[in-house]
This record gives sequence, structure tokens and C-alpha cells, in this order.
Amino acid sequence: MGVLEFIRNLPSKLYINLLMMKLNIHNRLSSRSMLSEAGPTLSMTTYGIRFQTAHLSLEAIARGKIRPSRAVLFVDDESLYNQPTKGLQRLVKRGLEIQLVENFGPHTKYFPFIEMMEDFDRPHATGDDDHIYPKWWLQKLALSIRKMPDALHAFRAHCIRLNDEGTEALPYLEWGPGLTDKPTNLNFYTSSMGEIYSPEFLRVAKQRGREFLEVCPKNDDLWLTSLAIEENVPISVIDGINRTFPAIPASQQLTLEATNVFGGYNDVQIKNTFTEEILAKLRDLEQHHGLR
Repeated sequence: MGVLEFIRNLPSKLYINLLMMKLNIHNRLSSRSMLSEAGPTLSMTTYGIRFQTAHLSLEAIARGKIRPSRAVLFVDDESLYNQPTKGLQRLVKRGLEIQLVENFGPHTKYFPFIEMMEDFDRPHATGDDDHIYPKWWLQKLALSIRKMPDALHAFRAHCIRLNDEGTEALPYLEWGPGLTDKPTNLNFYTSSMGEIYSPEFLRVAKQRGREFLEVCPKNDDLWLTSLAIEENVPISVIDGINRTFPAIPASQQLTLEATNVFGGYNDVQIKNTFTEEILAKLRDLEQHHGLR
């Protein structure tokens, strides 16, 4: 990194460090429950070095105006499960559950919750353990699905694009920003910024079970987006703005982006997952939106 780039990024780094400091203080001092009866349920997963800072993402949500009615952190490493950090221990005292589960890769943040529930009576939100979410994060998710319960709501999406013949998707890196004017199944949501699912959609995902292991084991967004297309559940970008929330610096050392995006594995999984039925729906949608 050059000197000019370092100086240019300095305000952002200082801002993120300040946020982390405030969240650590809040975590040490707060005795307020991180749960609220009226909120949606919430789940995340964490692993590796991200385990050390996962409490910051959860604490950011816990300080919100709307809090989850149940909050579960899934861990697939027994050694981490047996030695939660001080930050996570404090959150457990305020309502967080930590559960040891099977490793489903990125699907671990939602799938164990779907498997352990017999049915669903409220929306369910998921987020990532490597971002600092604003106080209004869960509130906006909850209000969005309350206003439009038949859609999947997310803070960020890409617009799926097909080749000229409409026979397959273009490479993932060639997709543009998500369409924000209205919900559509051309949107491919990116779950790192957060999303929320309706009880009906959760039932569909539960019924499909572990099929994702065969076609897209390393991309939860792809699997759930494909289910949304099949079930005609449009994907809405909240407030019509594709957002990116601050990332926790050390947590970015481990990421699927290197293999999925820049390594081209996303394209392999997309080809495996997008059936002829899905491609036909996407062709019609491109035509409807004037993209074909």
C-alpha cells in the first residue's frame, strides 16, 4: 500500500476502529437483553480468526431499536465452542445462544436453524460475523418484510445477466448492481450485508433440505436466490439503495471471495444451480425489464 492510499484510507480506518471501540465498551458495560419478544429471529455463524471479533457484529445488532426474539450463533469447531470469548460470554448472559453444529460452509449461518425448527411463526434474519451493522439494521429488515411479506429483502444485490442467447448466465464478475426500483427475481442478493426471509420461504428451504450440497455447497446466496426464483419470491433491495456496511479488518483475512468470485467457482456453482426452468424465468424477466 502506497503512502497516498494509506492517507486516503485513514479516515475510514479511524472510523471503523472507533466503532469497534464503542461496541467493545458497550459489550463490557451493558446489561440490557439482546432479545425482544416482538422481533424476528436471527442467526449467524463464525469460524477461525473471525471468532475473536464475532461479538462486535452481534453487539451492533443488540444495541438496535428492534432486537431479535431469538439470536443463535452457530459454530462448527468444538474447540471454539468450548472456549467462547469474553465478549460472547457476556452476550450469552443477555440472551445469545451458541450452538455446536455440523459444518455446512456458508450455509451454516441459516441451515442449522431451518433444520432444528419444526415450523416458523415469524421472519428470520441473517447477517455475517465480519461486518458492523448500524443500529437501524434489524429495524429496516423487519419493517420491510412487514410491508411486503411476499418478498425476500436484502441490503445489497447484483443483477443477474444472461448471455445473448439466454442459455446461461454471464460470468458473475460481469453482473451489475441490483435493480432497486422494485422487487424482482433478476436480483441476486448478497447476504453479507444482511437479509430477511418470510416464514413461508423458510418452509420451502426446509422442504428442499440439503440439496444445496450437490450444486452450490460454497454459496448460500446462490441457493436461496434460486429458490426465490423458482417460488416467484422477488428480491427487494431495502430503501432502493445497494449498501455496504463497514467490515471488521482482521475478519477479512478469511473469505470465500478469493475462490468463489475471483477464482471463478461462483460461475461453476451458478451453472450447476440455474436449471432450464430458472433460465426461462430469467429470460422473461430480462425482456420485461428491457434488458433483452
